[in-house]
Amino acid sequence: MRARWKSDGKTIASRLENVGLGGLYLHTANPAKEGTMIDVVLDLPTGQVYTRAKVRYSMPAKGMGLQFFQMTPEDRAKLHRYLATPEASTKPSTSAIVSAAADSRPAKQFSSNSQIIISPRREEQAQLRFEREVRQLFELTGRGTYYQLLGVTSEFTASEIKKSFYSLARRFHPDNYARSGELAARLKDLMTVITEAYKTLANEETRAAYDKALAKMGGLNIHRERRATEESVEGWLERANQCLRAKNFAGSVVWLRKCVEAAPEHALYQAMLARSLATLPQYHNQAVEHFQKAIDLDPWREPVYLQFAELLEKTGLSSRARGVYSSLLEISPEHAKACQRLAILEPAKKDSKPAAWLAHLLSKKS
Repeated sequence: MRARWKSDGKTIASRLENVGLGGLYLHTANPAKEGTMIDVVLDLPTGQVYTRAKVRYSMPAKGMGLQFFQMTPEDRAKLHRYLATPEASTKPSTSAIVSAAADSRPAKQFSSNSQIIISPRREEQAQLRFEREVRQLFELTGRGTYYQLLGVTSEFTASEIKKSFYSLARRFHPDNYARSGELAARLKDLMTVITEAYKTLANEETRAAYDKALAKMGGLNIHRERRATEESVEGWLERANQCLRAKNFAGSVVWLRKCVEAAPEHALYQAMLARSLATLPQYHNQAVEHFQKAIDLDPWREPVYLQFAELLEKTGLSSRARGVYSSLLEISPEHAKACQRLAILEPAKKDSKPAAWLAHLLSKKS
């Protein structure tokens, strides 16, 4: 299908491809230079979506990848709802009519979108990373526990387990890859096991029975073939959980640091360490660093965004907290807590300052 985009006063028609939450790709013989801002309006069935996009990848005579750079939470919710429809998921590109338009709304109403840019080269890299994640999860189905498969621990509540399950379902559900043949079949098998794990841990009775069976088999150390490093990490994690149950947060930091050092790419360890550090005022800066790492490694865990933003508010970094809440709305557009906090943290209107200045001046004259 065709799309029109506008840059430097010129309107150009191009073939549109790969529209997602993060951006889109346009085929054009005359792509704009990298870094160029493009004003776009998407006329979706869910309503018009206004956005500014930035050229992140430009290949002469072929095309360019655009990142959605500025978009209001309301517009992002419309895009999110559209992409969730069966019509959008069964086509390689969106059926929206994309037209160029100069957006006159104030920039302060927009929130940045930090998701991955879509381009042929980067899309291929993203696909390889995705397939690697699928392989890793498949390995866990054979040698791991249900807790490890869902990316949680025995300390997680049923609500947290549910959120983790839905995060996995959004990313790995086979319906999203119906046109991928063998990959879709593998994802179907994977989701069957993930769903079984969720149903077991979401119910108090079945979870208790599963925990009892794990304890009888030696808990997390039931697979003798695991490497010594993995066994050490599990031991450290168990000691950290013991400290957390006793509310000994300083002690948990010691063991969680070891987990992070051994497996720095594990988002859950980064998030757990950040939460423990956040309870100790002298470690707040380190907590911020580890929260950010956890989000970078796994941008789909909603509780981590909330805990991170709450720490930023507590330390007086309200502006940065707004950014974290806005990022949470990008993956969960109707998140009630994020919407509530953003409304509270909204900066005061500038037009209130002249009134205060005038009142001060009049009080001097009197």
